[in-house]
Amino acid sequence: MASHIRAPRQWSLTKRETITSYEAWRQNLQYTLSLDPNFATFLIDGTTWLRLTNTNLLRGFQDDGNEVPEARRRTGQQKVTHLALMLGQIANFAPIVSRNTIVRNSTSISAVWQAIRLHYGFQSTGSHFLDFNSITLEPGECAEDLYQRLISFVEDNLLTHNGPILHHGDHLPADEELSPSLENMVVLTWLRLVHPELPNLIKQRYGTELRSCSVASIKPEISQALDSLLAELQSMSDARAFRAAVSNSRYCSSSHAATTTVPHQPTCPLCKQAGRPHFSHNLTSCYYLPEDDRHYFISKRHSPVHDESPPDTHACDSTTTLKCPY
Repeated sequence: MASHIRAPRQWSLTKRETITSYEAWRQNLQYTLSLDPNFATFLIDGTTWLRLTNTNLLRGFQDDGNEVPEARRRTGQQKVTHLALMLGQIANFAPIVSRNTIVRNSTSISAVWQAIRLHYGFQSTGSHFLDFNSITLEPGECAEDLYQRLISFVEDNLLTHNGPILHHGDHLPADEELSPSLENMVVLTWLRLVHPELPNLIKQRYGTELRSCSVASIKPEISQALDSLLAELQSMSDARAFRAAVSNSRYCSSSHAATTTVPHQPTCPLCKQAGRPHFSHNLTSCYYLPEDDRHYFISKRHSPVHDESPPDTHACDSTTTLKCPY
């Protein structure tokens, strides 16, 4: 009994799709279409047709010649009919794109896929690769999901030999593959997005292994230990914050002690030496200071530094009498 091969049930595109979900939709649909021999030839790379217009109803197709086996021989009209059926099926599962864009205006199966990718904003262009810089760890997203988004984006932007993007003005001789260096860059970007200090910790923790293998080679091991690595980084961050807080507290205490000075209290050396109980006053205002000495000290206070003139005995009003405060 011959087995009947069937593809998984096809689903329709939604308004929000990722590169991964779109590629799953496209590959499943393409596999389903390839099971029909009337559609298979249109799915071959390099197969093209013209836009459907009133003056080009056959879209460039012609009748098959005698070189084609009779069982597979088709007329131009039959080809157009089969093409319309295939494009209609694609349009049925891509309601987010105008039906005429797929059925009437497409010129190849690659153009159909590009039109759908254009709607979601991840069409194959040189500028689309720059969106790699916009990928970040979203709130509530686990680290492994972030890595899958990064690697899917890079794989989707690998150049193809017949693609629309040129490299230094030339098409690639073959489809580009994910090189080890590029895979290392993806892992490094993933580590940096999970935590900015994680690459340095990986370098210290796995230094011995990294002497003889690439960072992408130990990615599974890093994924398993990621929780403990992040916990270690958090502990290191908490310790630095604690040391900074203690240092700042000590600095503030020393600064406060340095700036807090005892207010200056006037002291009379004459009364203090004599042992009098009240000596918190200036010498010039002391009751026991002779008037001649008082005039001398006052004149010295108001005279210039280099002034060698004799003291002015009239600097203070001699008629002013001081009363003993005690």
